[in-house]
Amino acid sequence: MRTLVLGIFTISCLWACQSNQHKVKSDSIIDSTLQVNITSILKNKLSELNALSGQAIVMEAQTGNIKAMVGLERKDSADYQSCENFSQAYESALMQPISILAALETGKVKLADTVDVGDGIYICKGDTIKDHNWHRGGYGKITIKQGLASSSDIAVYKAMETAFNGHTQAYYDQLKDMGINNLDTPLQILTTYNSIANNKNNQANIDSLKQALEYVVTDGLGQPAKSDKVQIAGETGTVQLEDGSYIVEFCGYFPANAPQYSIIVSIHKERLPASSGLMAGDVFRQITEYISTYNKYFNSK
Repeated sequence: MRTLVLGIFTISCLWACQSNQHKVKSDSIIDSTLQVNITSILKNKLSELNALSGQAIVMEAQTGNIKAMVGLERKDSADYQSCENFSQAYESALMQPISILAALETGKVKLADTVDVGDGIYICKGDTIKDHNWHRGGYGKITIKQGLASSSDIAVYKAMETAFNGHTQAYYDQLKDMGINNLDTPLQILTTYNSIANNKNNQANIDSLKQALEYVVTDGLGQPAKSDKVQIAGETGTVQLEDGSYIVEFCGYFPANAPQYSIIVSIHKERLPASSGLMAGDVFRQITEYISTYNKYFNSK
């Protein structure tokens, strides 16, 4: 059961500087202007937050080509320097939508189903799951869709309990059936979100999840990623590491109704506050607005 809990909420990812496993696809063409501007956007946010490091990857939705890949980390001084191979082992909290999609594929749950997350603390077979607002009394009874928008680990876990009855292997078998075998790197996570954007699996379930990802931005914790220029869909993720530092992330795509780009933004910071929407989501918004305004090939319709 513990493995299922960890698999649903976090993915152990490795940005390995010592290997070449994250090289850009040979047919991808980095847009130098986009790369420069994303570097500036990310660096400004990292400086504002006094963050340890940050990454942003932009993928062309239809082709899967990488158009920008930026990694920055703070060295001895306050200056941020390039870390092109993303050399930091970390955990990602962007697994929730993927887990929910796996649950939907079983036919045993729907996004409109109600779950009771109580006071935000749930103990199951030795594992304690806490929602981010547990100290404020939790969310009580909410739909799975609302749980996703609120990044409720308990809501997602209870959906998984219903779908897989706690059987870890059944969960991973479902992921494999969906064509999801490896989620070890941010690029693989981004590719999976891009697959959702492009309706690669069951149409009805993908459409339901895409509506939920739009709801995350219009009504949930992803609201800071909302733009007046283009409709965005995506998910937030925040995880505290063993050393007490935090990873805040946002991954999504735009325009929501006809995706042209998918983006992942990750920021590593030393201490609270740690808001994935306000921090990573804001970087995501700035990148989308730059692309929608200055990219002559962008079609907002």
